[in-house]
Amino acid sequence: MSYDLNRLTFHIEWVLGKPTVPGWTDVRNNTGVHTFYWIHEGKGVFVTDQEHAVSGGTLAYMPPGLQMSMRSDAHFPLQMTMVLFDCAEVEYKPGWGGVTPIRELDLPFLRSFEPERAKKLGALFRHMHQAWVPGSSGGAVLSKSSLLAVMHEVHTNLERDGTAPDSGQQAYEKVKDHLENAYASEVKMESLAEQYGISVSYLRKMFQRSLGMSPKQYHSHIRNEHARRFLMYSELTIREIAEVCGYLEEYHFSKTFKKLNGMPPTRFREEHRKLETRVEI
Repeated sequence: MSYDLNRLTFHIEWVLGKPTVPGWTDVRNNTGVHTFYWIHEGKGVFVTDQEHAVSGGTLAYMPPGLQMSMRSDAHFPLQMTMVLFDCAEVEYKPGWGGVTPIRELDLPFLRSFEPERAKKLGALFRHMHQAWVPGSSGGAVLSKSSLLAVMHEVHTNLERDGTAPDSGQQAYEKVKDHLENAYASEVKMESLAEQYGISVSYLRKMFQRSLGMSPKQYHSHIRNEHARRFLMYSELTIREIAEVCGYLEEYHFSKTFKKLNGMPPTRFREEHRKLETRVEI
């Protein structure tokens, strides 16, 4: 992915419900911003340099500049929610950094979703539309929260292309959740693979393909990220942080931390802790 989802911020220009009539046609007029069309139901055709049949449970994404026309089926007209938005990546080091506009999201033009995920996305787009109050103080806040949830959902497991998840994909997601929530515990990949019904080799392949690292490396990465924040924002000692984050003992923590971050925990704390935002734990 060419950007970090955690750093994305959005400005919503417009959210509009588009219930069409049989035979309806239209063109994309607002090509200066990003556009989502969520198709709740109905059938139709989106035309770029070729024709694309579309139906309920489909998300269309158009980056700035893309020309497109649309038409509805004569018998089953499209029912859609349109969202016009701009987005950028904002860096925080800590301390605010630069703003980088996103020219194009790493999303396909069209993506169809299996029923359960389509239902979830449909509810998010409906909420986005209902909560949108242009010109009102705070009138976009709730809509932005739904747009963030949509972004997370549609960027999740893009290789799945929205189709029903296979057992291997489901097992991968469960193992990933387990590692994220059990960062302070020692885990054995063989036991996790057996628990979730997947082979260790296939699990490693799934992690490598999706995250660019093995399950063990991902577990270490999540643990390290928690340790970094304890160092920056808490008054816990190095030994206490090692214990809270699940390291065997202080020496092991210091050695592992230096390998991952290029400096020992004590130096990291000195350089990166923000004294004005410390919290007591």
